[in-house]
Amino acid sequence: MTKRNQNEVRPEDSLTFAGLETCDEDRAKAAALSMREEMETRLRSTRGDISAKAGRMERESPLFFGTGDSPLLW
Repeated sequence: MTKRNQNEVRPEDSLTFAGLETCDEDRAKAAALSMREEMETRLRSTRGDISAKAGRMERESPLFFGTGDSPLLW
């Protein structure tokens, strides 16, 4: 008789019903797929127009003072 490893799990030791051995793995794959699809949807959605804020930043920011089409903005 061979000695069994403590971490070794045999099919007869499993607490799942026959045919459902991969249900946990399948559920994890489905959850990952769903999360991926949700993230792709969020990434592909259109965001608001930022041109007004970018223009205000360029006009009012000291970082951009003296640059661009009108170097004397203020």
